[in-house]
Amino acid sequence: MALLRVNDLAVGYRRGVDVLSEVSLVVRRGELTALVGRNGSGKTTLMRAVLGLLPARRGRMEFAGGARPRVGYVPQADRSEMRFPVSALEVVLMGLTPGLGALARAGASGHAAALASLDRLHVADLASQRFSALSGGQRQRVLLARALVHEPELLALDEPVRGLDLPSAASLVQLLVREARERNVAVLVATHTLDLVANHADSVALFREGRCAFGPAREMFTDAVLSEHHDAPVMVREVEGQRVVLPGRPKC
Repeated sequence: MALLRVNDLAVGYRRGVDVLSEVSLVVRRGELTALVGRNGSGKTTLMRAVLGLLPARRGRMEFAGGARPRVGYVPQADRSEMRFPVSALEVVLMGLTPGLGALARAGASGHAAALASLDRLHVADLASQRFSALSGGQRQRVLLARALVHEPELLALDEPVRGLDLPSAASLVQLLVREARERNVAVLVATHTLDLVANHADSVALFREGRCAFGPAREMFTDAVLSEHHDAPVMVREVEGQRVVLPGRPKC
């Protein structure tokens, strides 16, 4: 079921200058939709429009039921919690009290929900540890637990595997897919890591110079489509049941 339909959307920051134009895509419940492209290609701009932080200049966004759904958001770089001596549990509790920050008070039910969210991400043992002392992969899981603690309908993540080693990144993406399937959540991920989404995304939007090509992952992750998108030869091969995206050989 479609949670969000974007039709011929144009978005920008400065008057008269569109960062995105003619963008159309569909985000479905229970699926992972990947926004793929280089830095500055428009992925984050679309994410901000979906979150309601940027208005549409042209086109439209249509949400199921006519209202913006509950959203869990993990930004590209969130360093705010690093400045305060807060625990992993306190970071997750912020997801239940948006806008109130680390000083907010939650009751017993809130603490139980936060602990359950940490447990679902396999980091319940980190609840009492200082957030700033955690590894990059652990911090991402805690932030994901914060985004999920209020049971969102849409989970939006901007470069969630940035700075993570390959095993940590692969494990995190697998968790995202599990959340999409088990909770029937629509997951929207902006990334430039092709290999990871090649094996997990249901739909893909390839961003380039403010426009995007959208379709099912099986149609988008082909030699022809990716080579055209990158203006360079790209090969998609299967190795031990996993898709691998490789640079191809230029034609002589």
